[in-house]
Amino acid sequence: MIEKGPLQDYLSAHLGANVEVDRFVRTFPGISRETFLVWTRESGGEGGYVFRTDALGGPICPVPLEYEYRIMKGLFGTDVPVAEPLWFDAAPDITQGRPVMVRRLTEGSNELPGLYDDGEKAAARRQRVAFEHAEKLAALHRLDLEANGFADFVDVPPSPSACARTDFNRWNRIFREVRTDPFPLLVEAAHWLEEHLPTQAPRVSLCKGNNGMGEEIWKDDRIVALSDWELAFAGDPAQDWALSQGMLTLGDADATLRHYEDAAGFEIDRSSLDFYRVWEVWKAVPTLNNGLRPFLSGENPRVPRLTLGFSRVKLFEQLLGMMIGKPIEEAARIVEQWRKSPYRPESAAN
Repeated sequence: MIEKGPLQDYLSAHLGANVEVDRFVRTFPGISRETFLVWTRESGGEGGYVFRTDALGGPICPVPLEYEYRIMKGLFGTDVPVAEPLWFDAAPDITQGRPVMVRRLTEGSNELPGLYDDGEKAAARRQRVAFEHAEKLAALHRLDLEANGFADFVDVPPSPSACARTDFNRWNRIFREVRTDPFPLLVEAAHWLEEHLPTQAPRVSLCKGNNGMGEEIWKDDRIVALSDWELAFAGDPAQDWALSQGMLTLGDADATLRHYEDAAGFEIDRSSLDFYRVWEVWKAVPTLNNGLRPFLSGENPRVPRLTLGFSRVKLFEQLLGMMIGKPIEEAARIVEQWRKSPYRPESAAN
């Protein structure tokens, strides 16, 4: 549990100045990592920081916090809007040795009130929001991986045609390392998906991995910071559209993708997008199941770890089992109907 006094001392030591913590709050739900928004009074006026650390027993997503920090550090100062990363601390006393990342607080919100209101004005607004998101993804996907230092620590496919294979191999390796159960249907689904791996991509891009509603910081319907980079990877930009948290259902999906393609300068293969919709369901199993291990060991007794790491995982496994052997485009439609944006009210989803 983070307390005000130690947090104040910690920030003062790192910033080299007297920092008085005015208030701080922990964001919800914080199951994988604990994130605190901190407002301060300093010699130069008021300040704001985001203090992020692993939960007890480690994160759910099987990716080190330092990786997320390095991604944000590489992005800061480019055309991709991110909060300013300040430092990474591998094992500070304030968290009893859990790693810490600190970045500046960006003014805005991950919510857009009234976005799902009825009427033509609200519908037009939703399309504008989708276009704004498309433009920011295009800026990300256009980045030069080597020139911006990402090739030094990100697993980069040797060619665009190898994007799907590289991601497939990486996540199957992760699955073998972190799984708590045999998951026979997942193994069978992997063999089925391997038969359908895309063999083309417009380019090798830095992809966010999980993006869209609830994942970014907005102000006046503009994205001021793309957040949550722990699943970032180098690969086919179509993957980011496969897990874009309802962005393709905000307005006209084809119009949104065309707007993105105009901004990016290349096209998204729609059959690859279908594959990645199904592949993202598969990837969710090792991601969530990894978070079950600290629950089983007793390091983290929070019930959501059990719910996500086993119950939710079994749901994903059963869904994949239902799709094995179907044409990928048919399986993708099943996922599209099943996986509604968690941020969209039910009344607006129909």
